[in-house]
Amino acid sequence: MLALGVSTAFAAGRSPVITLAFVEGDLQDPKLVEACELRTAETSILDQIEDLARKLSSTLSGVSPDAVVIRVADTAPTGTRAAGPRYRLMIEGALAYVCRVQKIQDVQMRNGKEMGEALGTNKAGALARGKALDAKCFEAAAAAVTALPSQT
Repeated sequence: MLALGVSTAFAAGRSPVITLAFVEGDLQDPKLVEACELRTAETSILDQIEDLARKLSSTLSGVSPDAVVIRVADTAPTGTRAAGPRYRLMIEGALAYVCRVQKIQDVQMRNGKEMGEALGTNKAGALARGKALDAKCFEAAAAAVTALPSQT
């Protein structure tokens, strides 16, 4: 089984960066196939969303994962009026839509706690599993691992 994990972050200068990690195998023996980043030079949020969605669509046209898990933002303990969290949610929604348009039926959105629960651990345990596969793209790798079956 091939699973894709997707995570969103913002680089210095507030430009969004999408990390992709393709993982295959099963929960007991996951193997990283490939990890990469999608970046955009666009300045407005709508142009960034469109550009990143096109780039993900292009990536998915060459690879057909069986499942996609999008690592969504954790719930903040206090509300914020900052634009970053809102932009992240918009980007994550657009990426989920692109996956569905590409005919991927198993598309899930999980926060850190939910990723831990899917692996029978907590958020830190889930992220540690991702770091064991790729130290740089660990959030996306951890998300992908949560979609793998118990045994092949």
